[in-house]
Amino acid sequence: MVTSAGKEAFLGYSQDRVNPIFCHRTVLTTSSGIWIGDNPLNFTLPTLMFQIAIVFVIYRATHAVFRLFGQPLHVSQIVAGIILGPSILSRDAKFAKSIVSQKNYENVVTISITAYMLFFFVIGVKADLGVIPKVGKKAVAIAIFSTLLPIVFIYIAALCLRDKIPPRFKQGQLILLLTDTWCITSYPVLSCLLSELNLLSSKLGRLAMSATLIAAIVHVIANSAFVTYQLAIKIGNPLQGVTALVSFLALMGLILLVMRPIVLWLISRTPDGALLDQWSFVSVVTMAMACGMLSQMIGFDLTAGPFFFGLVLPGGPPLGSTLAERMDRLVMGLFLPMSMAFVGIRTDLSSVVDIKVWWLFETFVLVITAAKFVGVILPCLYCRMPPRETVSLGLMLTAKGVFEVYSLIQWAENYLLERQEFSMVVVTILILGGVTTPLIKYLYRPEDRYVAHKRRTLQHASPGDELRVLACVHLQDNVKPIISLLEASGTSAESPICAYVIHLIQLVGRTDTVLHPHKRHNHSSSATALSETDHIVNAFRLFEQEHPDGVSVLPYVCISPYNTMHDDICSLALDKKVTLVILPFHKSALANGSISFVSPSVQAVNVNVLQYAPCSIGILVDNGFAGRWSVLHRVAVYFLGGADDREALACAMRMANNAAVGLTVVRFLAPKELREEGQEERMDDKMLEHFQHHKVDGKRVVYKEQVVKDGEETVAVIRETSPEFSLLIVGRRAGKESSLTSGMSIWREYPELGVIGDLLASTDFGGRMSTLVVQQQVRVMGAAAQAADSPNVAPAVVQVEPEPDNR
Repeated sequence: MVTSAGKEAFLGYSQDRVNPIFCHRTVLTTSSGIWIGDNPLNFTLPTLMFQIAIVFVIYRATHAVFRLFGQPLHVSQIVAGIILGPSILSRDAKFAKSIVSQKNYENVVTISITAYMLFFFVIGVKADLGVIPKVGKKAVAIAIFSTLLPIVFIYIAALCLRDKIPPRFKQGQLILLLTDTWCITSYPVLSCLLSELNLLSSKLGRLAMSATLIAAIVHVIANSAFVTYQLAIKIGNPLQGVTALVSFLALMGLILLVMRPIVLWLISRTPDGALLDQWSFVSVVTMAMACGMLSQMIGFDLTAGPFFFGLVLPGGPPLGSTLAERMDRLVMGLFLPMSMAFVGIRTDLSSVVDIKVWWLFETFVLVITAAKFVGVILPCLYCRMPPRETVSLGLMLTAKGVFEVYSLIQWAENYLLERQEFSMVVVTILILGGVTTPLIKYLYRPEDRYVAHKRRTLQHASPGDELRVLACVHLQDNVKPIISLLEASGTSAESPICAYVIHLIQLVGRTDTVLHPHKRHNHSSSATALSETDHIVNAFRLFEQEHPDGVSVLPYVCISPYNTMHDDICSLALDKKVTLVILPFHKSALANGSISFVSPSVQAVNVNVLQYAPCSIGILVDNGFAGRWSVLHRVAVYFLGGADDREALACAMRMANNAAVGLTVVRFLAPKELREEGQEERMDDKMLEHFQHHKVDGKRVVYKEQVVKDGEETVAVIRETSPEFSLLIVGRRAGKESSLTSGMSIWREYPELGVIGDLLASTDFGGRMSTLVVQQQVRVMGAAAQAADSPNVAPAVVQVEPEPDNR
């Protein structure tokens, strides 16, 4: 990140020599209005507002199209600038005067560089240095090889092509620029890419972030040493070199010993769960900008100070969440796209006419990219990573974006590139970004690992086996219904339960996701208040203590974005060989009868878990049954047929082992002339016969049959019988239509519940009964998919039924 004084000293440039002089009329800031004859676009402030507005409109329109082809944000932003630039719209002289005229240049550049400085600070805060001690040898090896190999090979290429390099780059300037920028993987670029691809919480994403963070820290240290060396040796003034090093160390000391304690004190004053107050927020941002000013004063890049300042601060609430709430929309939503588009505006594709220069630059870029790719692949091959993951990781670490664009602005500010070379770099960034992102999307699909090779369902579990349940909790309100459900499912030594409890927390203000076991805390009377996670875990611990012989609880904490939270749930379910995942519905009834709405993103999490889970799923719709249950629990199963209904029956049969539970199974049948005979129907009959033979006693466990002609009669039976029960268990039956449910899907409000579950959860139906909607495991590969049901069925792959993809 060498710029300004450091680069100019090394490159032999004098600011007075290279800065051109532009003469134009004095321009005022504000206009008096068109009614007195002023042209607002002749004034800097109206012109700036016009530029921001038109860039925003063109950028959003461009991204609406480009996102269909899997293109990242920065590609859309730069292309929007190219559309506005001299290549297309600014070919018109009048339009060009308001967009790309030199008199408006300084305002846009100032906003751009300020946006980059704040952007790097926010990314630094969101990063977590705590992952560095935990990284393995693989991440360290990837960081070293992917950084050193490009540097070595670009210097080899420079020696081979030294006669082809333009005279003004003969002293190694071009190689220095490429080495300082393109040979490293930018942490901000990678974090933005993984966030767009929803891969922050993936195994590969965590590995890439760890390796890049290590390389970034090493690069900052090496960069400081390089600047010191250039000042001491090239200029011939060792004292100036030592002064630069001491200044760098002094800045680091100021950040660590003065600024960081101040921010920690401001954080300690903030109430738990609240954002920083205005004074604290402004103080933190002011210190970040001061770090940028000081880093540039001592000859370093102005983003280096804010980035390091952000790295040493704690991410997440309250600082990270405050920055995400108050800065992301303005900086990343408005100013950063403006600066990215401005690079596109300065790009003139018609200026790229010298094929020799184009060929030379692209050769160096190709060497860097290939060397970095090989540097990533070698450690992965040694560790025997799957080929798809290896190639995907290589593509992630060769991605280019915000950092390279910012460096390009710096090069242009120092007049190190001509117009043709500037345009070539922009086109290269577009090509790399436009190719790598779609390839990563195509090659790396974390959900593929959730396709199981063994049945993990209640139906196929052996009697007496330990029931492994993954209970997902968003809020403390989810705890009591789940504990009541587990208690009804059996808590004796004959039917033990192992409950993996995962507290799901939305990731805010940080880029690293968290999934780890909850650690016990010894809270004394003078200790700080318990967190929400502690309250949730303590409730399950108490449940475990009440049933020491039949219940074991293993709590986990997951901090992840909602759009990738299902990855953590499915991963934990796969690793722990879970049979059933219990998900709370995104709405629940309050004590006063009103409906509590959780974030709509929770609904998207449930939909994605239903699509990718390696086991069976149960969505629990809580309407207050936990507070109304008596000693004898009243549970009903509405059985219409199919794999999901068989899984619901298997869940109820386990509850029937609990002497305190009263169970009623109601089977809905079509009239004889409308009934179908097939494999599914035979499996339904077989399981119901087993249930009647082993469980039904006519008192506590009852079996009934209801003949109905259509969905209307089905609803009538459910409406009449459901008030007798506290919990209703139904199969999801997604995509399965029959005469029993005809006409019911028209009014469906919650697709994740299926037609029957949606009916029972709707407020129109009354919402008086709590409901457990069950979906049997569907992602099973090979003969295990159906062999457990029927030995006569040929091996097959059970595919996921079509669902809306919210990734």
